[in-house]
Amino acid sequence: MNSDEAKQILLLYRPGTADADDPAVAEAIACAREDAELAAWFEQHQAFQKAMRAKFRQVKAPEHLKFELLTQTKIIRPAVWWWQRPAWLAAAAAIALLLGYLAFWQRPYIPDHFVDYRKMMVAKAESLYDMDWHTSDMDKLRQRFAEKRAPSDYHLPAGLQNAQLLGGLKVAWRTHPISMICFRTPDNTNVWLFVTDRSALKDAPQGRRKFDKVDRLLTASWTEGDRFYVLVAPDERGFERKYF
Repeated sequence: MNSDEAKQILLLYRPGTADADDPAVAEAIACAREDAELAAWFEQHQAFQKAMRAKFRQVKAPEHLKFELLTQTKIIRPAVWWWQRPAWLAAAAAIALLLGYLAFWQRPYIPDHFVDYRKMMVAKAESLYDMDWHTSDMDKLRQRFAEKRAPSDYHLPAGLQNAQLLGGLKVAWRTHPISMICFRTPDNTNVWLFVTDRSALKDAPQGRRKFDKVDRLLTASWTEGDRFYVLVAPDERGFERKYF
């Protein structure tokens, strides 16, 4: 199954249902786990499905609607047009249709700002991830990133020049590839560097580096050429002097 075939199947997938038990759906989900672009789309698709379902659940029919429908001699009257029905029934139907229309077309909020990106990178650093490549050879790691069409022409901050390279992995942000590089410093501190295209973020910080604490970790963010960098390290004194 290729990515296009998997996407067609996943278009019908409804999170929180027994859809995942279907062999074809299960195969498509497995395909998404192996394709970063498809995985990002699938995540957004599920968010939209959940938001649409929540909107429909907010639509409340008038309390007496069930009674009125049950007392009708016929549910469908071809000779009676909608404007000839009781005013409240026509209004209720119009409101329900309008809310359904809005729920269908209103897309859920998809995080796409710098703060969202940085938060996701910190969460990745804190997670139990598996590196795609375990290596201490930076040239080999750059080659692997290039083969996967992830940034490979990154520049390391001065404080990482002598750090031990542990390896790296390719991750994705809204279909944009990210090179995640893992280090261990001489004082046995784990540090992570994330590199992506500058165009991946519409509000990437410009000019001086931006230092912030996110969750339990410290971050440094900056733009250099066509690349955008986020460095993540444990909270410690002298963070800026140590790495820059």
